[in-house]
Amino acid sequence: MFNPEDFVEKTLREIRATVKEERVIAACSGGVDSVTATFLMHKAIQNNLVPVFIDTGFMRLNEPKEVKLLLRELKLPIKIVDAKKRFLEALKGLENAEEKRKKFREIFYSVLSENARDEGCNFLVQGTIAPDWIETKGGIKTQHNILSQIGINPVERFGFQVLEPLAYLYKDQVRAVAKHLGIPSVPEKQPFPGPGLLVRAIGRISDEKIETLKMATKLVEESMEGDQCFVAIADDKDDKDEKGGDKIRGLTSKLFGISSKHVKVKVPKCLVTGVKGDLRAYKKLAALTITSDSGLFKPAVERLVQLQVEIASNNPDFTRVVYNITEKPKRGKYLLFLRSVKTRDYMTADVSSVEWDVLTKIAEKLMDECITVSAVYYDITPKPPATVEYE
Repeated sequence: MFNPEDFVEKTLREIRATVKEERVIAACSGGVDSVTATFLMHKAIQNNLVPVFIDTGFMRLNEPKEVKLLLRELKLPIKIVDAKKRFLEALKGLENAEEKRKKFREIFYSVLSENARDEGCNFLVQGTIAPDWIETKGGIKTQHNILSQIGINPVERFGFQVLEPLAYLYKDQVRAVAKHLGIPSVPEKQPFPGPGLLVRAIGRISDEKIETLKMATKLVEESMEGDQCFVAIADDKDDKDEKGGDKIRGLTSKLFGISSKHVKVKVPKCLVTGVKGDLRAYKKLAALTITSDSGLFKPAVERLVQLQVEIASNNPDFTRVVYNITEKPKRGKYLLFLRSVKTRDYMTADVSSVEWDVLTKIAEKLMDECITVSAVYYDITPKPPATVEYE
């Protein structure tokens, strides 16, 4: 059984033996893993630590300010680096999820390298955890914070040695360490990916798309509690060549005992990341709408998950299924996908059984506030076959 006290004592000894009197730069995004790694490093080397927050442009609204306040509460100064323009310009035009993740990684570590050199740091500490390198080495998706595990030498490439004190822990264990260290609010904090909203903005990015996603993210985080919940965005453009809709309509009609004329299948012109076996499945998304005489058909989420299983097993081209929760769709540029999952270690995840009145209220808020959005869907796909994030 994992013992956070033993882990902390052992890790502090190892850090001090490795670092000695050297200065260390910390990549701190404000998330559970990076804050825990930063605080653990500070406990080991005190004032020789330089925490840095890189504002990539893909953070949530007001996040730099909130991270600064959190670290101030922990008696840690933090350097805010504004790199928004650099990231946005480098990533515009890219559509493939892996290309976007790799480009993000290159810019991220280049910015850190420049700051490490300015601060005289030969070490970088970051909050890598076990699922990050397992999924990257396994070919599921490239986590931006994985270097040496895939043959990239950080000393040669970026000028620093990487320290990863949490690299063999899972999310629940990291939370236990944060709680043991007495870090306020972090043990209960919603996870947030290192590349931020970039991996929730499907396909090509734009300023408008990211700003819409930031607003939607704020609304969802204010409206839902409990399980991990977030929202993703995609362009509202259909795949004109997709022929799998009839098969999905037939499966849906059979499972719910309704006429196929009440089932609409929308296949956006985008690909999303999933898992097939132990490998990445970068495939299509099916967006379903079922209507009845009284309006939108609202079966229990558990029934919808059963439908997803049928669709995925009979349609290998689809890695994710979402269900329309919008009472009044409109003409717009984007689709929003609401995601809520229950998970212990992020290696697998189940869909949260959210009540329809909650889903309806959230969809109404999003449609009212995000004027460029056409419709809101609820993601009914567990991991596997989908990953938790969309890219």
